[in-house]
Amino acid sequence: MLTTPQFSAARCHHAEICNQMNCPQASNQERAKWRTECREKLANHIHSQLGPAILPIDVKLITKPEDLYQWSRSTAGKAALFNKQLSKHSTGAYIDLCNGVGVHFMAKLGKGAADYEQEKRLRERFNAELAIREAMEIEMMGIKGENAELMTEMKALREEQAKRIQELEKAREVLLITSHILQERALKASEDSQKITHAATFLKLGSNLCI
Repeated sequence: MLTTPQFSAARCHHAEICNQMNCPQASNQERAKWRTECREKLANHIHSQLGPAILPIDVKLITKPEDLYQWSRSTAGKAALFNKQLSKHSTGAYIDLCNGVGVHFMAKLGKGAADYEQEKRLRERFNAELAIREAMEIEMMGIKGENAELMTEMKALREEQAKRIQELEKAREVLLITSHILQERALKASEDSQKITHAATFLKLGSNLCI
């Protein structure tokens, strides 16, 4: 779209007025943008230089002896940047801080770093012990599961064994009854055979007497 000379002139005039009046809204947005970028850059520098992870919102320029970090300045001209906290600085100061970190000044360990390292070691030890305990609990759960399966299998085997014993007892009873019946039949057959033999003998003797 072509810009008419009148519209272009109006825009230039508006920009000129904004520059003259410093456009507070645009200026505040620019300052907020650089403040956020500055906090993130300083936090990343502390983490890469020293190790502790500091949230950007928690980064301080004026530190205390017990803090994890202090600021070491190699350029005297940058000392004024550390006379006030980040939230109080201007856009230009934020730009200087972004450009100067790691060059004109850098983070160094503070006295609080020793406590931080001790706390870190304790936390790592606690986490390691917690991991071992969790692993043991998982293993115990596995063993309990295996024991439950073994108990179920043993119960099934006992029930199967009891069933087999019951079946064998019934079969034994049947065999005993069958054996008793067969013995009675054999005895009766023997008695019947003896009776037949006696009768045959008697008949034979009677026949001989008649002759």
